[in-house]
Amino acid sequence: MIRGTTLLLTATLFLSGCMTRERLNPLDPKNTATQGGLAGFNAIAADDVVEFRWRALSVEGVVGYRVQRWRPGDTPQPLGLTDYKADASAGEDSAVVNDSTYVYRLIAHLANGDSAVSPPDTATPGVRRIFVLEANVPSLSRLSPDGRDLLFERTSDESYVDLELDRNRGLLWLVEETDGLVLRKSEDGATIGAVLSIGAPGDVSVSENRGIGWVVSLSEQRVVSFGPDLNDPTPQRWITAVGRPRVVEAGSLDPTVWVGNEEGVVYRFRSQDLFLTHQWTLGAGPIRAIALDESMGCAWVATRLLDSGSLFYLNPTDSSATLVRTNLSNTADLAVDPQSGDLWLSERGPSGFGVGRLSRIARSGATLATVNALEPYGLDIDPIDGSCWVTDLRSNRLLHVDRSGAILQSSAPLQAPYAVRVAVP
Repeated sequence: MIRGTTLLLTATLFLSGCMTRERLNPLDPKNTATQGGLAGFNAIAADDVVEFRWRALSVEGVVGYRVQRWRPGDTPQPLGLTDYKADASAGEDSAVVNDSTYVYRLIAHLANGDSAVSPPDTATPGVRRIFVLEANVPSLSRLSPDGRDLLFERTSDESYVDLELDRNRGLLWLVEETDGLVLRKSEDGATIGAVLSIGAPGDVSVSENRGIGWVVSLSEQRVVSFGPDLNDPTPQRWITAVGRPRVVEAGSLDPTVWVGNEEGVVYRFRSQDLFLTHQWTLGAGPIRAIALDESMGCAWVATRLLDSGSLFYLNPTDSSATLVRTNLSNTADLAVDPQSGDLWLSERGPSGFGVGRLSRIARSGATLATVNALEPYGLDIDPIDGSCWVTDLRSNRLLHVDRSGAILQSSAPLQAPYAVRVAVP
């Protein structure tokens, strides 16, 4: 009895081992990880080129690889006249047009005449430079021009409080509140110039035409400016007597500095001499966000009182403060399209429920587009077409939304993205 059981067990283990070895073959249709297809093929958008990456197969009998390309709705066509070699793991397609979308797949040709095919991947080459802050793994990340792929991730000891981009100089300003530091980084993530020390830094804004950065010091209750000399860590000027400042916005075309505080007051200063030109007491709770409508010399302002918020449009010409919206649900960010003057507004809603809203609003106050069922947070305006890039905490992705409110594309899953900046050369 024991002998028979031993023989049966031995046979079972032998057959099981054979089956396991077969299933380890990535081209086996019953391989649970790959289902017999090629895994790991990635088409990555760049400027005037799409780059390919894949994992070369380690099984015997692979004679080469070929990439197929097509436009959405068209038929796949092979790229090139010859295969990539069997040990290849990268390639590129330079016969592309920026801002056009292409679909790719990889085919492995086998010695026995069979082939294996990867799932398709999509890429839209272009010149955009997209930067995102992530919270779960505190980091500054850069995405491909179409936002679909992660190019790099520069981790930090703590989540940055704020991110701003000096587009004229290609510099990122990043705020570390706990350490009391403000960093300037290049577009590849390297720290540039002196590290700035300031008490409990909060919001940051950059006047791009002058290269001046303005930073709120929460502990010192003032707003401090640095630059344009990147190697000089000394504060150049400061704004005081503004209560408990929370938000700062500096104009580039409109040479002004706007400050909003916890007491619900907005101040407008002339950049040249920091002369106070206007002051609005809105009486609707602390100021949560300011976005400048520079072509008009005006500003959009979001406030919050208890669980509700309001949206105002401030006009220095007549010192008016027009109430545009009430009952806003946890406003996270504002951004103005400089071409149209339209405002994009992200309302996060209750944290974790995915019932927030992204809206595009005209100067008249009319709602032009709305996207629901999100948990939107940070946003930025696309400098090419006025569309919107918004971080969505519900899906943990960066979304690209056109002016009608349609979601054009989304990134791969990120680690709680909460801020985004987009630039072009």
